[in-house]
Amino acid sequence: MKNIAVIFGGNSAEYEVSLISATAVIQVLEKLDYKITKIGITEEGEWIHYAGKTDKIASNLWFSDEHCVKAVPLLNGNGFLCAGVTITPDVIFPVLHGKFGEDGCIQGLFELMQLPYVGCGVTVSALCMNKYLLHRFAKSVGIQSTPALLVSKHHYQLAEISQFVLTHGFPLFVKPNEAGSSKGIEKVHDLLGLQDALKTAWQFGTQAIIQTEVTGVEIGCAILGNEQLIIGECDEIQLTKEFFDYTEKYQMVTTTIQIPAQIPEEVSMTIKKSAETLYRQLGCKGLARIDFFLTEEGQILLNEINTMPGFTSHSRFPTMMAKVGVTYIDIVQKLIELAEKEYANKQVPTIN
Repeated sequence: MKNIAVIFGGNSAEYEVSLISATAVIQVLEKLDYKITKIGITEEGEWIHYAGKTDKIASNLWFSDEHCVKAVPLLNGNGFLCAGVTITPDVIFPVLHGKFGEDGCIQGLFELMQLPYVGCGVTVSALCMNKYLLHRFAKSVGIQSTPALLVSKHHYQLAEISQFVLTHGFPLFVKPNEAGSSKGIEKVHDLLGLQDALKTAWQFGTQAIIQTEVTGVEIGCAILGNEQLIIGECDEIQLTKEFFDYTEKYQMVTTTIQIPAQIPEEVSMTIKKSAETLYRQLGCKGLARIDFFLTEEGQILLNEINTMPGFTSHSRFPTMMAKVGVTYIDIVQKLIELAEKEYANKQVPTIN
């Protein structure tokens, strides 16, 4: 029986989202022929081996449970040291969102641990988390984004900001350059609002980006696989608010998700092709959700790439996959298989 270590939580603004996603993954694994090692990371960054009930994870009661012991990641394929016992999983399944979870940091640790892990590697994870660098990369392979200006908290030129505003006008969007789940994003209509929004964005990191507003709809595309890819049906976010903020993303108060997207078939095919190009050129592995804007003029612009998107059975990624016949259970099992294959492919033969 294979041992799957599910990693959840994390020192991230998306901690709560991770708990919900991980609960869904663990509940699937509990129905299958796997042994499960649950490793939680608290908001303060403490690693804990949790052997209690799964439902306590989503409610954020797990870390105070009596079934908790300190977990120490070990290098060189040894796994985790938990209360004097070494647990060596066959595959690590990190269900972590945002900072330290999707940005290449923890992927680097897994590489040092020399164990198979689900999802994209170090370089692509870091690049996809950095919005500004991602958009520059996308442009190099022929995929456009809305104009953006990178603004560093400790080194920026007011003249550059003024010129960007003069060129593009208001409204503008201000975003943390390396954050997810729409945390820290604000739409601004004047200079005072722009100044305040930059301060908010800098709470999530030292860099922010200013982007022009896009009039149109947001279209998502889900991809599963390493070399052979399964591309899900595109979905469409139908908004009543000004943008898809954190509340709408996870509570869907007024927003609806339309699947398949209400766009012409040829446009859907173009978006899927653009998503596939990015996935392959970046070297994504396992999974990613790639989001675009479709403007009123018909232009397709990259918005962002999530290398570990929201992952409950009713989240956007599994829903898009379900439309092409891939169930949530199929996705979880496939990701474990893909992790093992990717690890095997990276092993360098010993030269005698």
